[in-house]
Amino acid sequence: MKKVLEKIKRQLRKGKRVILAVHTDPDGDALGSMLGLGMVLEKLGLSVTYYSEDGVPRVYRFLAGAEKVRNELFPPRHFDLAVVVDCSDLSRVGQKLDLRKMASLLINIDHHPDNSQFGDINYVVKTSSVAEQIFDLLRFLKIKLDQKVAECLYVAMITDTGNFRYENTTPKTFKAAAFLLQTGINPHLLTTRVYDTKSLASIKILAQALSHLKFSPSHKVAWTVVTKEMMKEASAKGEDLMGMVDFIRTIDGVEVAILFREEEGKVKINFRSKSVVNVSELAKVFGGGGHDKAAGAALEGKKLEEVEEVVIKEAIKRAE
Repeated sequence: MKKVLEKIKRQLRKGKRVILAVHTDPDGDALGSMLGLGMVLEKLGLSVTYYSEDGVPRVYRFLAGAEKVRNELFPPRHFDLAVVVDCSDLSRVGQKLDLRKMASLLINIDHHPDNSQFGDINYVVKTSSVAEQIFDLLRFLKIKLDQKVAECLYVAMITDTGNFRYENTTPKTFKAAAFLLQTGINPHLLTTRVYDTKSLASIKILAQALSHLKFSPSHKVAWTVVTKEMMKEASAKGEDLMGMVDFIRTIDGVEVAILFREEEGKVKINFRSKSVVNVSELAKVFGGGGHDKAAGAALEGKKLEEVEEVVIKEAIKRAE
């Protein structure tokens, strides 16, 4: 991996204009990693453009640099480097940009096991989070981390580890987190911002979703649906669904939790697993992917009831 880091180092020294991009419906790991890396690149003298097709969810807007994130680029421009963060495939960036045409070189930084190796340089490692990879990269570059960068990386880390509760948390993860704490960040404040601050709309939509909760005969699979009408009634946005499927997974006896969300012309599916079922493999059946315990997919042109039936049938087969 040292050779890959050397390649990235050389390209960062050569480049002047860089675009950093994350996946659609970005989470804290994607955004925190992008912002932390971007702030360092700016200090190194690079011109940095931050891109997220779906913008920045309200819960992460307190992060330094969040106001710089753009959800469109007009007119189109050319970059020396495009750095894609936390995407298993280039298509996860969305449909508005063609980064291959917009950049001379594409760097892929990701930790998903099903990564398609789409970059000219692929920094793909199985870690707790992309933040851990960015931390290793910055240490390799001998960059001194300031508090703002550390806050971004710490938030990214606690997002993908469930505040260090998930089994992807390793001794190396804790060492990185400890190093970040030494910059003076306030872990209690950051954890409160991410996990203990909910909008009223998120509570309303959670209540509606739980009223539609269903179980397989063995109760090993639990799922619910969120329709467009439910979202409208609760005045909810996509970001208000964050953590819902994880909450369902906490039910005693549930092995697989699934959330179906109806959108215009498609149905989005979020999968979570406790231990036995690899939901990444389950998601692949429906054109998606992700991690062993957290994955997602989207089916276009299908009715919600149709998607629910076929997905639950497959989930029950794997869980029971």
